[in-house]
Amino acid sequence: MIVDCQTCPVRGTRCEDCMVTAMLTISVHDLPLDPAEREALTMLVSSGLVSATEAHQATARREAWPGLASVG
Repeated sequence: MIVDCQTCPVRGTRCEDCMVTAMLTISVHDLPLDPAEREALTMLVSSGLVSATEAHQATARREAWPGLASVG
């Protein structure tokens, strides 16, 4: 997967929905990153999209998933 903010077709208009933004937003409900999230962050750092400092500050957060309510 390649995420390149410089060539993103919705840059500046959909950043709040971006996984890069979501992973770097600090919340009052901060949780530690799981192994898959840490691996994704490592890939973002290695590609230059996220600095090591930003990655170190990243946390997970628990949010309601609308699709979960309809699963039954």
